Amino acid sequence: MQIEGSVALVTGGNRGIGEAFVRAFVAAGAKRVYAGSRDPAAAAHLVAEAPHRVVAVALDVTDEDCVARAAQACPDVSILVNNAGLFQKQTLLRAPDLTAARAEMEVNYFGSLAMCRAFAPVLARSPRSAIANVLSAAATVALPIMGGYSPSKFAARAMSTCLRAELAPQGTTVTALFVGSVDTRM
Repeated sequence: MQIEGSVALVTGGNRGIGEAFVRAFVAAGAKRVYAGSRDPAAAAHLVAEAPHRVVAVALDVTDEDCVARAAQACPDVSILVNNAGLFQKQTLLRAPDLTAARAEMEVNYFGSLAMCRAFAPVLARSPRSAIANVLSAAATVALPIMGGYSPSKFAARAMSTCLRAELAPQGTTVTALFVGSVDTRM
């Protein structure tokens, strides 16, 4: 994938792995990088580092209207990085109820799916486009201590495979990134 001159959108782009993606895109010569965050002010430090190239965008991947607004506000995206994630630190059986597991599935699976659905037409405008779904080693080995997180990442892994086939005809590549442990606030 040609990064130089591209336009990327990184969900959860204000900190952790997402922040590293934003900086890497800027360093590789991306024309513009949208740093998606529920609170755009949380990405102000990245905008300050590259004011004409990094744009903070209000984005809650669990809100379909917000996702649709982002797709309208960012019509030039050629690379989508679905990085936003949630780990509630609950096991499946010891959690008081299903709230944590539902929230993890909502962000880690349905949020990424909503982004892919909203941005597929945007990505189709680019002769070469890509989606990178940031998963986890927990998407390859079920980790019982990770409650709903591991199953949500397994689901996102399967989704990536399905979307790869669906988006191939429009020239959009879909990659699943299996990240190991990273020291972030998550």
